[in-house]
Amino acid sequence: MSDYKKGSLSLGNTVAMGTGVMIGAGIFALLGQIAELSGQYFALSFIVGGVISGFSAYSYIKMADAYPSAGGIAMFLKKAYGKGTITAFAAFFCMAST
Repeated sequence: MSDYKKGSLSLGNTVAMGTGVMIGAGIFALLGQIAELSGQYFALSFIVGGVISGFSAYSYIKMADAYPSAGGIAMFLKKAYGKGTITAFAAFFCMAST
């Protein structure tokens, strides 16, 4: 049985949350480091990053389709590892990294 309440997380809310995380972590925090490390392959690193993000987004879409919930990554970790210390720490570190 799912704890999901229909309409608790709208499409607009989901897009805003995802956009905020991607812009905050991906652009402002890491752009200079990526430019320094990749050197002349800076543009290629953006293309590779886009492909990897696409696979990540696809996996989230499939998980959300299979297990509809407003719990996000914490709920997915609970499905994968059950309730426990590993799930708690992984969910905390995912939350802390955003």
